[in-house]
Amino acid sequence: MKTIIWVVLLAGPPATLAQGPDPSLFAKLLERHRPEALTFEFAAIGDQQYGAAGEAKWPALQASINRADTAFTLHIGDFKSGDTLCSNELFDDRLRAFNSFAMPMIYTPGDNEWTDCHRENNGAFDPLERLSYLRRTFYNGRESLGKRKLLLSQQSEVPRYADYVENAIWSTGNVLFATLHIVGSNNNFGRTEESSREAAERTTANINWLETIFNLASQNGFAGVVIGLQANPGWSGTPVRTAQLGSGFRDTFSVLEGEAIGFGKPVLIIMGDSHIFRIDKPMIGDRSGLVIENLLRLEVPGSLYAHWVRVRVDPAKSSLFAFQYEDVAENIFPQEKP
Repeated sequence: MKTIIWVVLLAGPPATLAQGPDPSLFAKLLERHRPEALTFEFAAIGDQQYGAAGEAKWPALQASINRADTAFTLHIGDFKSGDTLCSNELFDDRLRAFNSFAMPMIYTPGDNEWTDCHRENNGAFDPLERLSYLRRTFYNGRESLGKRKLLLSQQSEVPRYADYVENAIWSTGNVLFATLHIVGSNNNFGRTEESSREAAERTTANINWLETIFNLASQNGFAGVVIGLQANPGWSGTPVRTAQLGSGFRDTFSVLEGEAIGFGKPVLIIMGDSHIFRIDKPMIGDRSGLVIENLLRLEVPGSLYAHWVRVRVDPAKSSLFAFQYEDVAENIFPQEKP
């Protein structure tokens, strides 16, 4: 009798099926990341320093976050606009800015930093060369950025995924945090053969990291999971099924759907890309046809809106996460009466 296994991909990058958490790293993760009862706050930002106007607003934004002195700052990518040079000098400037945060600062890449650098107005760079420089520059060792450091676990600790230094895990209180390298411009899928190959390889790594994140959260009894990523995959404000997302995202978000449902506790996805501040429940379960109620999306303000979001985690509350939009007074646009 033959056993036939059908593998169905969702018309996106042809990712090799991930093999589940790496046993050697997973044993370390179980020891490193354990939940504890703790109320804390962190800052979420992204899509900033866009052109001259964004550059001018950055100091006040950063000063506002530094005064708040949250547990850490999470930057979900795009530290430049899509039409400015992807130069070493600009990258180095951003690194200096990120390291001047008072608290630990964790950053996951956006498409403006590498995927879109082939554009002439970006300097016609090779995107993969820019990605390599980004990884060497911003991910030098397991410590976070910022003046205070946080020790991260990285997917690159597994030899098979040695390139993926940007995919990280850390824990604070009873919440497990992680970054996942998923970017706009359809996740680098479909522009060229080379870009699609890169997207497929990274999708495989991301699926493995998702499995690792949720296995760790379940086994160590965390009360919630927070994942930071850059791309808006097609969550436009009306809940959608995974099959309705962009082709470069479907495989990864299909796995996210299954893992979130299986976990059954609060899952918060923090993203940017479309620059609209919103908090919603964006996913419809493929089998149920109903909104997945334990999965929440926070999209941070960006581009012209140089403000940030304070996220409070309180294990004593019925809702694990609470949000406060933090206006930076100096960055508010003046309005004229109609």
